Amino acid sequence: MTIPECKKYDTCNAPLCPLDEQSLKHGIWYPDEEICPARAYTNVAWIQNQKKMLKRSARVDRYFTLTMLERNCIVKSGIEGLDPDEAEDYQLKKWLRDHPEKRALSEKEREKLARRLATSRG
Repeated sequence: MTIPECKKYDTCNAPLCPLDEQSLKHGIWYPDEEICPARAYTNVAWIQNQKKMLKRSARVDRYFTLTMLERNCIVKSGIEGLDPDEAEDYQLKKWLRDHPEKRALSEKEREKLARRLATSRG
């Protein structure tokens, strides 16, 4: 990354940077660490998930990997990352199993939900 690519280069302390391949490949993020402040990247899914996890994370002493942050899962209150004192492989597999990808609704399911919503509104 060079200075002209990002205006926040000199002041940013985010451990995961959309412009830095090394940080994305090997980096980890703790919920008490900075998130990329560049406006150009606010719509990146994993940065949006960082913001959700920042609000809902139960512990700041547990970290998240890019694989976890890229996961399109439901981010509930009390979500936790991985323990830095334990082996990552097993923990990551378990975390991914416990946080499945959101699935798309079929057209039938959407219609059913729409009808239910319409009747509840009365």
